[in-house]
Parts: sequence; structure tokens; C-alpha cells
Amino acid sequence: MDVRVIAATNRDLQQLVGTGRFQDDLFYRLHVVPIVVPPLRERLEDVPMLVEHFAHKHATRCGKSIDSLDGGIMARLQAHHWPGNVRELENAIERAVVLTTGSTISHEAITVGGTPSAQMSGIPSLRLRQNVEWVERETIRRALEMSTLKRQAARLMGISPRVLSYYLAKYPLIDQNGTGA
Repeated sequence: MDVRVIAATNRDLQQLVGTGRFQDDLFYRLHVVPIVVPPLRERLEDVPMLVEHFAHKHATRCGKSIDSLDGGIMARLQAHHWPGNVRELENAIERAVVLTTGSTISHEAITVGGTPSAQMSGIPSLRLRQNVEWVERETIRRALEMSTLKRQAARLMGISPRVLSYYLAKYPLIDQNGTGA
């Protein structure tokens, strides 16, 4: 019988042999033709090809037809660090395929790093300044809905009425309900 064993690990076996945590005779039997494959974070140009492959694989398995991804998703996937390597990417795409109802994978269907996308959390984008302004407007809008006086709204938010006036001048569309002083 002629057998060839292919083994994979994310550990430095040579270092483990040196510290006595891996048997040296097994290491030398396995280390005939070493193939070093860098982690996904070091070859991000492979992400689009892998996404296409995994989307097709899991769509076929689920009886779906996935034609495309919403704009910006690929850039987001290529920006992720992928600590779980290719398996993490495959899981993210499988989850997206399962959650997708149409033929296009949306931002809402993509979960990277165990957290849903920004859109699922309610944050409008990945741009920090835009998110800070959105949170400011939304907080003020909610406080104004909960109180009849601007002074009350300011107290709810833990700011002074003067600071609230500043924000209302900064975001003039917030004070459409004519809340009193």
C-alpha cells in the first residue's frame, strides 16, 4: 500500500519540536514537502474569489440563486482581519446566503467577526463623523419626543439647555415639533 499523508496546522511545529511539545520523529515524517499557505489576512486579493466560490457552493446547497452582493460588501470583507482565516469567511458567506431572501446578498445579511453589520445595529455607516452626528440627532430627537419642554429634554440627556440650543442650531430639522422652552 502506498499512502501519502497531507496534514495542516496553524502551529509552528518546528518550534513545538524544539520545546518538546511535538514528537520530532512524527514531525520529520510529515515534513517531506512543506506547503506554506499564508493566512487570509495576508492575501486579501483572494477574498473575492473565495466569496464567489462559497456563495455558489452554499446557494446550490440551499437551492437558491445568488447573483451579486450589495455595493461596498466586498471592500468590507477585504478590510476584515479574518482571525478565523478561510473558515471564518466561509461561515460568514454561508450565513449570508441562508439569510438572503432574494438573489443579492445585502449588508444586513453579512456578519463579520461575530457582529452584525453596521446597518443591522442601526448605525448608518462605517464613517465615524457621520455616525457621531447621527447619534447626536437621534438622541436629541428622542429626548424631545419624550418631554414637552426643551429644559426637560436637556435634563434627560444630561446637558444644559444652552448646549441643547447649540445642537438645535446645528441640526435645525430636529426641532420640528415646536417643543417649548
